[in-house]
Amino acid sequence: MATSDQVQVKIAAFARQLAEEFGEIDEENLDEHALSWLDAIETRAVAIGDAVTTELLRQKSSDRPATSLNREDESVCPQCGKLGPYRGQRERELIGRRGPVTISEPEYFCPCCRKSFFPEDQGDRR
Repeated sequence: MATSDQVQVKIAAFARQLAEEFGEIDEENLDEHALSWLDAIETRAVAIGDAVTTELLRQKSSDRPATSLNREDESVCPQCGKLGPYRGQRERELIGRRGPVTISEPEYFCPCCRKSFFPEDQGDRR
């Protein structure tokens, strides 16, 4: 991962680029819900941060390695230990700190438990 200084430089450049694209925020062109120019800037920054977070999570969920699983084979059920066949990719909505994020993951089905399971994220379940 990039060092903190490298990340800060990229964030500063990205912020300048976005400021140029969106234009100035001043007292004359405030959002109707903004209390002040500072509130308008913070609201815009939070929205941008949320969009970046959502995109990073989407990319990371689709880039996750399939561990040692061949998605067309069977996988071991985490509850009973029996083999379950691969059923295909399934979209699932996770609730993150900033709201819902949709991910796609391989789904398997245990005929003994009669439940679907997702071996790639067993460590993520709570």
